[in-house]
Amino acid sequence: MIRRGRTGLTLAEVLVAGGLFLLILGFFVPVFRICWRSWSRGEDLQATQRATLSLTSRLRHDFANSLPESLRVEKSASNTLLSFISFDASAGQQTMWTEKGEIIWRKWVQYKFDASDQTVRRREVALTPPTEEPSASPPAWDIRTSHPVARNVSRFDLDSASGQVRLHVYVLANQGGAESATDISVLPAVYALDTVGY
Repeated sequence: MIRRGRTGLTLAEVLVAGGLFLLILGFFVPVFRICWRSWSRGEDLQATQRATLSLTSRLRHDFANSLPESLRVEKSASNTLLSFISFDASAGQQTMWTEKGEIIWRKWVQYKFDASDQTVRRREVALTPPTEEPSASPPAWDIRTSHPVARNVSRFDLDSASGQVRLHVYVLANQGGAESATDISVLPAVYALDTVGY
């Protein structure tokens, strides 16, 4: 009797191989899912931290160039409006000083936090002409001339004492699972200019 060589798999071998494959897949799918969630959260937190840094660095620059006594804070139930005068030169302006050595104030800078849409918007209103003695009252807020500088801001708190501004900003991640908080403390450059040599 002549035996033929086996060329295929038996049903039992196929079932065992399939069971092992499903068992291995059952172990790796949850691991991949956990890795994917962690990576996604990390990306979300990174984007949130970048948004927080972008907003606070802009605020720090603007506050550093401000007239300390000009800061006005208007708070309502869900909104906060910051207004202050800045000497930051516009494009093409070469100097911030008059011939008498006084600062030329060039613009009002305003930031408005709206809690209902979790957005911080910014606008500038030029002082025409630039002056050494700016007006004490800020312009009325006009959303049409503003632009958003941050979204998903959950809190925007401000304290001001002796010319120094302390700002607490909380930015939520897109999925709401992470929050990035930052505190900035700024002493306007005008004070630094006034105290040089003392």
